[in-house]
Amino acid sequence: MGEWVQSINFPGLEFVWPSLLWLLAIVPIAIAVYQFARRGERSNLGSILAGMLVIVGLAAMLAAIARPKLQINLPSRADQLMVVLDISGSMSADDVNPTRLDAAKAKLKDMIAAQPGGTRIGLVTTAATATLIQPSTTEHEAINEALDTITIQTGSALGSGILIGLSELLPSAGIDVQALMNDSMRQDPLDNQPSWRPDPNVTKPPGSNRSQAMVLISDGGSNMGPDIMQMAELASQFGVRIHTIGIGTREGAVVKAEGISQRVQLESGVLADIADITLGSYYEGASGSDLSQIFEAIEASVTFDRRQTMEVSALMLLAGVLLLLAGMGTKLWRQGRIL
Repeated sequence: MGEWVQSINFPGLEFVWPSLLWLLAIVPIAIAVYQFARRGERSNLGSILAGMLVIVGLAAMLAAIARPKLQINLPSRADQLMVVLDISGSMSADDVNPTRLDAAKAKLKDMIAAQPGGTRIGLVTTAATATLIQPSTTEHEAINEALDTITIQTGSALGSGILIGLSELLPSAGIDVQALMNDSMRQDPLDNQPSWRPDPNVTKPPGSNRSQAMVLISDGGSNMGPDIMQMAELASQFGVRIHTIGIGTREGAVVKAEGISQRVQLESGVLADIADITLGSYYEGASGSDLSQIFEAIEASVTFDRRQTMEVSALMLLAGVLLLLAGMGTKLWRQGRIL
């Protein structure tokens, strides 16, 4: 009998002492004794209701002895912003004072200061490779501290930055990052179809994800890694909007790397296309009002994805006592006796 009792399972409900559930056998015994004692009496709706309250109350009190634990889903905010920051060599250009990268850091810090308190923000940097610098967090000072350590690196792979940011933003989407990264190393220029595509059952209409978004801060230059427009299309398939902020000027500036001088200009067309594909917005320079618009576009929503186990012995005992008293009170009021 002990094994049978311990096998009793209620969805979301567990017991610290499941072996004590055998006490519930008292309930049918009590019912049988009561029926025998009151045999021959006519029952009406009131007495039946009172009896049910007493039975359920007694069962709850006995179950409380086994110390029930309930798994509950706690609410959490779902609004989340993933920032992708370009740290390629062209971001060292000084056509924006003091440099494009320094200006981008300043814009990003303004953005963090302007955001709502509960918004989770993550940070990805991208040059020849993309790196998750800070997973999504509400501890925004951690992002500011990370920004102070970021320096210019060689190469420019904006597509990689979008891909890494998207996989962090949507961890349950099952994005095959490695397969998409390997696509960029194919030798056949005519084979430009991605080797991995999202499951149609998890895709969403473009721009429909109103609680998560991405911000790409860059001068638009990209010369390696996954195709940037394909990655923008991937974000669009998950309903994620990419808001792009262009840093630099159309005239550009000359930068020197490894003994080679080259004029680099703001490639606003690339950034505008990314925003257009994902139904985001393109901002050139990004003023304070622009930053506010980005956050206003991210709607605060609530999900119930945090599970916590809580013992409910006291609540079940209280409920049992109240039901028992209610049943007895009904019996007393209608028939002048409590049983």
